[in-house]
Amino acid sequence: MKILVDMNLSPRWREALEASGYEAVWWRDVGPANAPDEVLFAWAREQGYTILTADLDFGHLLSLTGEDGPSVILLRLPYTEPPEALPPVLEVLRRFPGALERGALAVIGPEKTRLRLLPLQ
Repeated sequence: MKILVDMNLSPRWREALEASGYEAVWWRDVGPANAPDEVLFAWAREQGYTILTADLDFGHLLSLTGEDGPSVILLRLPYTEPPEALPPVLEVLRRFPGALERGALAVIGPEKTRLRLLPLQ
């Protein structure tokens, strides 16, 4: 699985995900830092990447567009750095690979993780 780390997260995510066996890129390594969310969204869809982000706008984009991809993993945690947030992200990647490949929105919160298949209704 290929993961696009949003520019609002640390570039250390790329290293942490790669060390866990995933292909990962940080947006600023492949696109402009001032790119609007729609550009990241389109790039991830075209290139077959799942977006890892803490930005609620990606869930909103999925809702507005009715698209069936790209998949988005949304961190809704009080911490977003890899040492603390990596375990729940890896749990989502390992538990739901099929759903993420087909198209899903996974919201990781402090109490629970929610998964919704795309397109969002």
